[in-house]
Amino acid sequence: MSTAASPKPEKKTDLSDILTDAVRARQTTATAKKEAPVADARFAEISANPFYQIMFSEENSPEAKRETIARTLTFAGTKEENRARIKEFELFKEYLQAQREEMAQEIIRLTDTETFAELKSVYDELNQSLIDFDNRMKPLTDIIDAVYTLRTNGLTLEAFQEILKDRKLEEEQAAQRRKLEGEFQRLNSDVHRVNGDIAAAGERRSFFGFGGVTEEARQEIARKQQELTEIQNNLGRLAKEIKDLESRGPSASDLGEFAEQKAKLRELLDISTDEHKQRQRDLVDAALNFVNTAKERVGSVRNHLGQMNDQVENLFDANNLMGTVYAIMNEGIKQAADGNQKVREELQPPAGTEEDMITKMTREQKKMAVEQHITMLDASAADTMATYADLTSGAIRIKTMKDAVDQQSIRARTMHSQGISGVADRLSVVLQAVSSAALGEASAMAKDTLQQMAENTNKVAQKESIRIAMGIEEQNSDLSKAIDDLGSYGEVVRAATSITREGLSEMRSKLDELKKLAEDVQGDVHDAIAVNADTQQGGITPPKPAAGAAKPSPFNLGGG
Repeated sequence: MSTAASPKPEKKTDLSDILTDAVRARQTTATAKKEAPVADARFAEISANPFYQIMFSEENSPEAKRETIARTLTFAGTKEENRARIKEFELFKEYLQAQREEMAQEIIRLTDTETFAELKSVYDELNQSLIDFDNRMKPLTDIIDAVYTLRTNGLTLEAFQEILKDRKLEEEQAAQRRKLEGEFQRLNSDVHRVNGDIAAAGERRSFFGFGGVTEEARQEIARKQQELTEIQNNLGRLAKEIKDLESRGPSASDLGEFAEQKAKLRELLDISTDEHKQRQRDLVDAALNFVNTAKERVGSVRNHLGQMNDQVENLFDANNLMGTVYAIMNEGIKQAADGNQKVREELQPPAGTEEDMITKMTREQKKMAVEQHITMLDASAADTMATYADLTSGAIRIKTMKDAVDQQSIRARTMHSQGISGVADRLSVVLQAVSSAALGEASAMAKDTLQQMAENTNKVAQKESIRIAMGIEEQNSDLSKAIDDLGSYGEVVRAATSITREGLSEMRSKLDELKKLAEDVQGDVHDAIAVNADTQQGGITPPKPAAGAAKPSPFNLGGG
């Protein structure tokens, strides 16, 4: 009986139809080119099989199909008709097994053959991108760490001074090496020149070129050979000096355990500004490449998981449909077994009644046919039940597989939606942190340098203050000395004044005496001059003036 609201045209459904076209389209090229499987001749007319028609009729409910299967498998009609139905039932069961095999083969063909290639790509590309990012980030972070260590230990200026000293030493060594190499090349040229001169001198022969080498040529050759020996000795010395120069390592650092940080600071200073910019651009590119690679690889994994999920769902649907078929058959067989037992009971010998031989033989033959039918149906029931149990356990396995794939799909989706964006955020933070750390160190270094400059200027100012203070002290010393000198001068002046006073008093006394004496001498001179005149006047000598009387002016001034 049909349970449908309205009748529908009967549709014959092959179990392999559950392998949808969308899933079949995902087969690889190699699978798509596979040869079509050879059809089993036994199933050429399977659509005419009554059990096929019962099980795949869309007009009947599972309960109606069970009732129809039970009626069909219940012994009715002739022995030959029942044997034919059992054979058709067994053929239908073999067809179901063949369909199971074909579905399994289809699922196997749909297996993603690129999973290990994808695994290789994930490991290779993601890890390579990670290593590339780390390799590009580590030199920058090492430099920042080194600068920070030197700064916090107050060794930045010392390290910078050592680097300047190292550069100067390296430049001197490079200049010395260039000088030695130039001299080496020049001496090599001299070797070729002298050998040429020796060869030329060896061609100068006596007797118009037919005799031996001339004496002058032999002497010249000897001189040239001596010169060549000296040149070769100098070449050996220069080669040793160049080798010694090359073997010289950098001078030992006074920074001790911070020598490695000094080397990183040297790396920072030696690399040009454009190279540092390129370094950071490469780091940014490496971070972007990691995000893009992770996005691409995770997306590819999601795609493969999606395909696998379709395959698992397809297998799950096929298993459920097959299980439904076997469940209906199993229930139908159970009902048929009850019906067959009733038929057998009806064929038992009648109680209290004698049967003629023909009736008995006919009854017992039919009873034997029913019992054989029951036996074959029992064997089929056991096989059907075993297959149903296998399908049930298979459903559990498929569900477990589907749960695992779903879990991986959720994880991949979460990784794609949250993980990659989270990594991108963290990478942006890391890049900004590197830039911020570099700028922070630059700011801190500038602050320390300005502070050092302030300390240096403070020292100069303090020294100048001390110098000025010492200048005032020196002035005070000069003033003290001047005071002492002035005091000494005062004493000297006072002594000199006393001496001068006494000298002047004595001088005045002597001047008076000198004046008196001069006057006397002057009078005597006058007398001497006037002696002849006085004698001519009668020999009268004028009387001398009395003592104390005014003396006449020798110049007869004033009427005297």
